[in-house]
Parts: sequence; structure tokens; C-alpha cells
Amino acid sequence: MEVKKTYKVFRYQNDVDWKSGRRAVICSEGKPDIEASSPPEFKGDLGFWTPEDMFVASVNLCTLMTFVAFAQRKELDFVSYESAAEGVLEFVEGKYRFTEIILHPHLVLKSESDIGRAQQILDDAHKSCLVTNSLTATVKVFPEIRVAA
Repeated sequence: MEVKKTYKVFRYQNDVDWKSGRRAVICSEGKPDIEASSPPEFKGDLGFWTPEDMFVASVNLCTLMTFVAFAQRKELDFVSYESAAEGVLEFVEGKYRFTEIILHPHLVLKSESDIGRAQQILDDAHKSCLVTNSLTATVKVFPEIRVAA
């Protein structure tokens, strides 16, 4: 008889508190508050995180954290990982939605012999990122992998 693995269920909570105009504060117990706004193109204020910023950042950050977890498990020793991200917001079928998110991770390794393994780990992290797997938008990854001088 085959034994099925039981998976845990996780819950993440936060609160939002409207302040004025198009501004609010995001709160979660034990974490710093985040002041947020609609983006200026939707009548919000400059200089604040927006839902759109956080949406794109969540894909970028999840890919990074998944890569780090996989790299640690596979004992890949790397020097640094930085990534730029861009989300494409378009008007599709009568509403705005993100259609594409493009990631540009820059990974620096200690050894040239690790390049292939690092690329595979990054590919696996991209495929396993829970945020990416929760989206309808296409996520594309264009890595730059190099060896430290």
C-alpha cells in the first residue's frame, strides 16, 4: 500500500490601514510597517511602495530565496546574488493585469566548475518558486553567471 505524504498548510496574515488619499500602512505582527500608496500613474504619491512594486518584488525575492535554499541543499558555494526585475502591466480583456515579469539575476560564483550546476539550480528555483507558480503572468529569467575575479 502506497503511503501518501501529508503536507503542512501555512497561513500568512497582515493588516492594511488607510491613512488618507491613496495612502495606507501595511502591518504584520513583529515586522516593520510599510507605508504604501497607489502608483503615481494611478493617482498615488511618489516615494512609496505600491502593490505593483510589491507584486514584482515578491516574484524576484521568492526566486532568490528558493535559489538560496536549493544552493544550500546542493552545497553550491556562491559569492553573491543580485537581481533586477521588471513587471509588464497591460490592459487585457477589459482590465489591467501583469502579463509578464522579467528577472535578471546576477550570480557570482567562486569556481568556474560550478557554472553548470548553478544554472541548473537557478532553473529549478525558477520552476519551484511558489509565488511564480501562483501567477497567470509569464515569468522569464535571464541570468548572468560569472566567476569572481
